Amino acid sequence: MQTLGKLMAVAIAFGGLAAPAWARELTNAQRDAAIAFMLNNTRHTLLHEIGHLFVDQFELPVLGREEDAVDNFATLTMLAEGTPESLQALIDTVDGWIYSEQQTTRRRYSNSDFYGMHSLDIQRSFAMACLMVAHDYDRFTWFATRVGLPHNRQESCEEDLRLTGYGWESVLKPHVRAGQTANSQVSVVYRSHDPAYRDIAAILKQNLVLENTADWLRKTYVLPRPVRLTAEECGQVNAFYDPTTREVILCYEWADYFYELFISDIMDIREHFAEMRKLKLEKLDR
Repeated sequence: MQTLGKLMAVAIAFGGLAAPAWARELTNAQRDAAIAFMLNNTRHTLLHEIGHLFVDQFELPVLGREEDAVDNFATLTMLAEGTPESLQALIDTVDGWIYSEQQTTRRRYSNSDFYGMHSLDIQRSFAMACLMVAHDYDRFTWFATRVGLPHNRQESCEEDLRLTGYGWESVLKPHVRAGQTANSQVSVVYRSHDPAYRDIAAILKQNLVLENTADWLRKTYVLPRPVRLTAEECGQVNAFYDPTTREVILCYEWADYFYELFISDIMDIREHFAEMRKLKLEKLDR
């Protein structure tokens, strides 16, 4: 997993500069944490692209920017699941956008950052945190505060959640599977790749990332046409929906990016705060 890591000059860490992600020796726990972070960000990304698929296949109206709308769909879907795993995945996804934004500011903004189809990564993180805190204030107010969302905005997020939830529920209701046999055709393909992505591809396959998403899609919605979920090497850090082939494509480079991002920018910070929390608890026990 030495692709994007080679492009990162240094990682930010407490106490100075850390070694580049690709050069660091990881413990099993650190590697597992990096994999979990990557898989959690990948889950939200796949749901985001499925949102695009729904807009196309169900011919849904979109009021506003489609990229923002499908971000909301992915977040709402994971909030509705409500499992500890899906809620942690949302936290990891918000952190993914926050630290991705820091890499952007280090290279400085270009005009394309502002005229592109997507909101800035930091805006995407705030929007997600807003829906999360509105969904469960007691559970997520600490996180929204840590992200930088002030309390007066946290309180107004309830209206964001109401409007966004009503919108997606309304347009998807006619397409929700209600007791029928799950017969929507959703195929899965892992395409060949450069040896540099061998480990990333193996992790995605072992964790049934595409298969589990395809199974959820078949069981939850009635699709008008066959669709495909594909993992492949794209030559760029990306994930997208191709309406001509009705295909959601997850690039190996995308998954690799979030694996490397965790190691280079996030791992040391999380370990630092975990140690501080441990020391604080030990003090309280004395």
